Amino acid sequence: MLKDLSVSELNKYITNIFEAEELLHYIKVYGEVSGVSLVRGNLYFTLKDENAQLSCIMFGASSQQVKEGNQVLVTGGLKFYAKGGKLNLYATAIAPYGSGVLFKRFLELKDKLEREGVFDDKYKKPLPENIKTIGVVTSSTGAVIHDIITVTHRRNPYLNILIYPSKVQGDGAEETIIEGLEYLDKLPEVDVIIIARGGGSIEDLQPFNTEVLARKIITLSKPVVSAVGHEVDYTICDFASSIRAATPSEAGEIVTKNILEGIKDFGYSLDKLQFLFNNILAEKYEKIDDLVAKNDAILGNILNCKSHTLSLNVLKFKQINPFLDIEKALDMEYNKLQLLDVTKILDRGFARVVCGDEIIKSATNLQTGDEIKVEFKDGNIVANVYSKGDK
Repeated sequence: MLKDLSVSELNKYITNIFEAEELLHYIKVYGEVSGVSLVRGNLYFTLKDENAQLSCIMFGASSQQVKEGNQVLVTGGLKFYAKGGKLNLYATAIAPYGSGVLFKRFLELKDKLEREGVFDDKYKKPLPENIKTIGVVTSSTGAVIHDIITVTHRRNPYLNILIYPSKVQGDGAEETIIEGLEYLDKLPEVDVIIIARGGGSIEDLQPFNTEVLARKIITLSKPVVSAVGHEVDYTICDFASSIRAATPSEAGEIVTKNILEGIKDFGYSLDKLQFLFNNILAEKYEKIDDLVAKNDAILGNILNCKSHTLSLNVLKFKQINPFLDIEKALDMEYNKLQLLDVTKILDRGFARVVCGDEIIKSATNLQTGDEIKVEFKDGNIVANVYSKGDK
């Protein structure tokens, strides 16, 4: 009767088998590289062919030693990791071994479809001016659909998003992607379709590198935006679609208009309109000022002419009216009389001296002891002459 084994006992038994088999300590295996990652200086990748795959580890390596899709020859030893229950090829050397099969097929298909005109611009459909609803063919779980929803609703919260959940990797993925495209293309409210998935190895992206998918895309009535893989990844789907986006987030930006930018543009347009209106208004004011100035000049000329004519008429009137000269002579005589008016003289600071009834005009007319009255502008004084002197 067979002994019941624990997992640890079985895995340890398998480990002993691999350690005892010296042929597996140093082997050379060729295949196509996929799933490359570098973690703390250790290189992890998968070596595969059409029917199988093998996990590989290389310690102290760099990511430059292998590239996705490369066909390589790996030298190393097989070990069974008992704790994880996994068989790994621990590589000690990696050498090129021709082109990767999947990458070679990708290039051959791309070249074929390009020659047939499948990627021609005549199949590229422009995005509608006013997009209200977008359809998305992608996995219903994961970061991709979350990124698209976040970006589109941040830029336009009123946008409708219809999601067709599909497989994006493995068996049946190509069929569900095509089903999603056909379904969304028939909906009249859908304006544009996005095909999206995150990054992955070349074998992970195989459903997007098929001839059937490419030919289906160019027959659709709606424009298709391809957002498959990372920025450095290119697929047949990218070349057949109307627009290629480097990432799913960029696809969300491409199919949406930023409402805030629209508001900003509207404000700019208002400012520009206000500026133009102010310029027109200033121009009209300037024309009005010019007209007023011209009218002022015309009125000034008319007034000058009228004034000149009036002056000539007054001159003529004076020449034919002798009474004007008499009036002028009388004015002169009146002015003379004004100069002789005693009150006018007193107003200028002079005084009048009177002795008795006689106005004294000279000091010789007075004697010591005479009583005199001195008249000023604002009053009189009475005084006696105490002495006389020469001038």
